[in-house]
Amino acid sequence: MPVDMKTIISNTLMSMMKEKGIDKITVKSLIDACNISRQTFYYHFQDIMEVIEWSMERATQSMLARSLEADTPEEALSVLISSAVENRRLIRKLLDSQKREQIERLFVHSTKTYLQELIKNSGHPLSISYSDMELALNFWAFGISGLLFLCCEQNQVDVKNLAKQICRLLPETIETDKK
Repeated sequence: MPVDMKTIISNTLMSMMKEKGIDKITVKSLIDACNISRQTFYYHFQDIMEVIEWSMERATQSMLARSLEADTPEEALSVLISSAVENRRLIRKLLDSQKREQIERLFVHSTKTYLQELIKNSGHPLSISYSDMELALNFWAFGISGLLFLCCEQNQVDVKNLAKQICRLLPETIETDKK
C-alpha cells in the first residue's frame, strides 16, 4: 500500500500543534518529526498554512459525509458542533496564534462549504437569487463559526440543544426533515 505522505504530514502537524501551538512550529521541526526531507515536504505543500488548509478541507469533507447520513438537520449540525467541541484544544491553539486572521478565514470558508453542500444535498433547493444565496451563506458561515469558537472556550456544550437552536434560525427549507 502506498504511503499517503500528505496525511502523515498533516497528522504530525496536528499532533505538534496540540502540544506547542502553530507559532512555534517550523517546516524544519515538522520535517524532522515526520522523518522526511525538505524536498518531500515542499513536493506536497508550499508552507505550514497550506497543511492546515488541506487538513481542514479533509475534516470538512469527513463531517459532510457523516452529516449527509443524518436523519434530521439537527443531527447533521450536531456533527459539525461535536467536531469543534472534540477538537477544542487544537482550535484554541490555532486561534491563539499569530495566524488567527488566516485561521478564522479558513474556518468560515470551511463552514460555508459545509453549509453549501448540505443545502445542495438536502433536496430542498432554496428559491433565492445567487447573490442572496451568497450573502446568506456568508451570514450563516460567519455566525456558526463564531458560535463554534465560543463553544471551544466553554467546558460544557449541549450539542443537541445548540444544533436545535441554530436550525430554528435557518430557513424552513433547510430545517425540514429529509424525506
